[in-house]
Amino acid sequence: MHKLILIWIAALANVVFAQINDDVVCAEKARFDKIEQIRKRSGEFVFHGYDLKYHRCHWSLNPKIGSDIKGAVLFDFMVESDVDSLAFDLVEKLVVDSVKQGSQNLLWERKGDRVWVYKIGGWKSNTRDSFEVFYGGNPIGVSGNNGAYTYDFHATGPIIHTLSQPYGAPYWWPCKQSLSDKIDSIDIIVDTDKDFKVGTNGMLKSTVSLNASEHRIHWKHKYPIVTYLIAISVTNYEESLDHVHFHDRNDSLPVLNYVFPQFLSSASQEAKGVLPMLRLYDSLFIPYPFPKEKYGHAQFTWGGGMEHQTMSFMVNFSYDLMAHEVAHQWFGDMVTCGSWNDLWLNEGFATYLTALAYEFLKSKEDFRFQMRAMRNNITQDDNGAVKPSDTSRVNVLFNGRLTYRKGAWLLHMLRHQVGDSMFFEGCRQFLTGGKRAYGFSTTQEFRQVMESVSGQDLTWFIKQWYEGQGHPELKMNWQQRGNEVILSVLQTPSNATVPFWRIPIPIEFRNEKGQVSRKVFYPDSLNQDFNFNLDFAADTAIFDPEVSVLAKFSIGGMNLDAIQKEDIVIQPNPGVETWQIYSRNPNLQKVEVYNSLGQRIWAQQLDSALSVKINLKSWPVGTYFARIYTDNFVYSRKCLKID
Repeated sequence: MHKLILIWIAALANVVFAQINDDVVCAEKARFDKIEQIRKRSGEFVFHGYDLKYHRCHWSLNPKIGSDIKGAVLFDFMVESDVDSLAFDLVEKLVVDSVKQGSQNLLWERKGDRVWVYKIGGWKSNTRDSFEVFYGGNPIGVSGNNGAYTYDFHATGPIIHTLSQPYGAPYWWPCKQSLSDKIDSIDIIVDTDKDFKVGTNGMLKSTVSLNASEHRIHWKHKYPIVTYLIAISVTNYEESLDHVHFHDRNDSLPVLNYVFPQFLSSASQEAKGVLPMLRLYDSLFIPYPFPKEKYGHAQFTWGGGMEHQTMSFMVNFSYDLMAHEVAHQWFGDMVTCGSWNDLWLNEGFATYLTALAYEFLKSKEDFRFQMRAMRNNITQDDNGAVKPSDTSRVNVLFNGRLTYRKGAWLLHMLRHQVGDSMFFEGCRQFLTGGKRAYGFSTTQEFRQVMESVSGQDLTWFIKQWYEGQGHPELKMNWQQRGNEVILSVLQTPSNATVPFWRIPIPIEFRNEKGQVSRKVFYPDSLNQDFNFNLDFAADTAIFDPEVSVLAKFSIGGMNLDAIQKEDIVIQPNPGVETWQIYSRNPNLQKVEVYNSLGQRIWAQQLDSALSVKINLKSWPVGTYFARIYTDNFVYSRKCLKID
């Protein structure tokens, strides 16, 4: 989900803030920065007394008039045990008019933001029953609402939209706020102005005129849904409709887009970008989870987006934003995190699937760029685990660096640990096995599934990458003489809670003749040397060329034979982070570096040195030329910076 606190004019200016390597996560995180004061008031494990089977939600609202809402919400449920009262959640400032069972008024009692309902004789275990809650008020201005229910304006009209994750649903409707119970099916009925459409879950069943100015819009959703994914957005939408045709199947899925009138032409074209994403996720994992209904988008005035089941709410239709939100239909919607500690199963998966959209729909290099950018962000801070330190604080829970990016990297490294076939098969079984399909799951269950599929014990892996704070920091150095190479690896954990990170060390050795050798080393201590042979003289070593290891690193080294033969040697060349210029005999007096346009970008005066290191981290990838002044000669060398 994504909600960025940006003024709407930013969207009008086509500001792109949905890049996976930074902005798409920042968008979501910024939405929660605003509502950091929201606290988990009652917890997902509070006893309500029933298993929800069905909701009929009938709301009346008109953005032309204001932000008031009036509603009648039917609770249909199975009683879990003999009790004299049942509970639902609704903030205190929204007024309950009555609670009825048919025509009979039931007694009810408010205790803060929870309402308890009583009936004569109580409720008996394993019986099906229902009651209907009639209520109303203005959610705007209710302390803690902060976007769960929004009244706003876009360029051509007013809008009311909702976004309830994680704890916002009771701020606008009576519900059972829970991560242990999904509603089997829902009807959503909205009475509003005839100029408006309603974007929501499920399929549109009917639109019926009520009078000269109002109509009733009825949507129905027949798949299990968690409370926080129920949402409405009401404004003067224009509609565009596409269909996605899936691989090796005759069926197709309607893709319905509700867009602001001023963006109809552009948004209708941009939204087509979700069609190959739907086909991709459908083929990599399991068929689209809600095939008898739709997928779609509804524009809203918050930045970013939110993965409401079958209809994501979107500020725009950027590639990354669409890829992230539609990924949630599998990971987050069909299978929902079983506790907020497991939120990475929603957000880490959606972030990684966005990267997979680059891998399979664009190029391997685009994919590596995304993963590299996320790695750089994760390793900027020495601390932090995927498992949140405090689920009561929304800003901690929805941490972009950890829950999203590090969660995505956990999956990426797991893919390399077990192999592609086992990884994707494990994901498929995670979505479909046990009671997880259209239900809830946990990190422990995910580990167990992956262990069953791969035949590996992954306890250490999950403990290290899910619970572990920080990341490994590596300093690597290599030296070659003849065919013999010595690689020294020094690991320093960034946080003392993980004394040693169990990771592979993939390194590619190259030379300017195009000879390449890739090797993988497996240290079992913090400081370890590896001796091996190469059948060619290397001049460059590159750590993790496939971008498969989460670590902060530096690598250097030299071919000793080359230094003894040449007056001037630059290693590594190509370089990633540094070039080291060595002088065998003449002393170095000055070094200048020029870009491909002939502009001098770096220079250093030296005092008869034998070597100098040039830091390349901030330099663009490309070709450079070094002019090296010695006691008696000026050398020119071509140098390459690679990523």
